Amino acid sequence: MKKFAFLLVTLLLAVNCSKLEVNEANILGEWTETYDDYPYYVEEGFLCWDFKYDGLVVIRVYDVFAGDHTNSTKYQITHNEKDGSSIISFPTSEYTMDVQSFVVTKLTKKEMEWQRLGTTFQAGTVGFDFKHFTRK
Repeated sequence: MKKFAFLLVTLLLAVNCSKLEVNEANILGEWTETYDDYPYYVEEGFLCWDFKYDGLVVIRVYDVFAGDHTNSTKYQITHNEKDGSSIISFPTSEYTMDVQSFVVTKLTKKEMEWQRLGTTFQAGTVGFDFKHFTRK
């Protein structure tokens, strides 16, 4: 019985320690948008998201057909007090009030997932409503 209790406590600690708190410090750095685990999604290139300290994210697009280019935008992380979720938001234009917002559904040291606010995961929305990132 003691071995079972020890194993259970060890397992719970391992699960709790692997998930990071969603805040700017844990998101900073370069993340690559990748969908290797989703065979129905075929990438024509890839995107690298580089989150900076000053609330800026630089997005480098490597596209086989359209060529490479770089964009940058501001980002903001907020926390929903009601359900404890963390939301990352990006303005779509500096001239309008339009914002794209995603719930951060997973964050570890090497992996992050987002789901567009107000949507649920479906196979056809990978890359648009659902985003998956890895970090080296």
